[in-house]
Amino acid sequence: MKNQRSLGLVVEGNATSSLILRLSGLTADLGPVKAGSLRVARRLSNYLRAGYAVGTYEELQAARVVFLRVPDAAAPRIVEELCASDLALKDISFVFCESCLGKNVLTPLQTRGASTATLLPVQTIRRSWFVLEGQPTATRQVKKLLEQHNARVFELRQGTRALYFAAHLLATALPVPLFIAAQQALRAAGISGNHLHDLLEEMSIEMFRSFANGVRPTLPAARTGCSAEMCKEYFDELSSGYPQISSALFEQLDLAMRGRGKLTQPESFRMAHSDST
Repeated sequence: MKNQRSLGLVVEGNATSSLILRLSGLTADLGPVKAGSLRVARRLSNYLRAGYAVGTYEELQAARVVFLRVPDAAAPRIVEELCASDLALKDISFVFCESCLGKNVLTPLQTRGASTATLLPVQTIRRSWFVLEGQPTATRQVKKLLEQHNARVFELRQGTRALYFAAHLLATALPVPLFIAAQQALRAAGISGNHLHDLLEEMSIEMFRSFANGVRPTLPAARTGCSAEMCKEYFDELSSGYPQISSALFEQLDLAMRGRGKLTQPESFRMAHSDST
């Protein structure tokens, strides 16, 4: 009889790159490991130096929480196989890990009494931050399990993963073209190498500090400390000498000002600088 553990694992595909399974200390709670074959389950258990391989889904009953770390394409089949097994599903919380699948894939488990959730690593330099969304029983158990190992868990309101998806893109992907344009401007101004990197890093840190302190978009004269007349002179110089950078700058400034009810056309925006600070 194996000792009961908090955590079970169903895995298919390559799990060696999983950030969740590499969380320090988590494997101490690992019990049954189910894979496509007993040989693969043994190999993964040996790699993790934790848990024990099982050949049937029924042997997952020893765990209170079961992590499903499988490719998206295999998820519907795995769910179907779990539902067809003799597991007492109402006694287990199933957690899809590192998957962008929607809640529909979990519905068959839910209708049979299981509690379900999804768990994603936060894509930052902090390897122990996770976003969790799902039913209360599952999220409570997972949060407790991860926080025991010094992970930080951000729990989303049920059904709001699309909002997290939007926030992630807005904060990470969409600003990249702006940093590229800023990089091009600094290089054209003669700054390169480590100096370029350091300056951009400090600018971005200051931007976030200002945002965290409640600063909202302002016209360039107020933001840079330059007079409206000097801002206009700089804009004219950019328009004539650096049209690509100028175009990117005006487009983004217009977007920023829309939230303040300001003019939104690039030409109108330029004309507005002499009237606002």
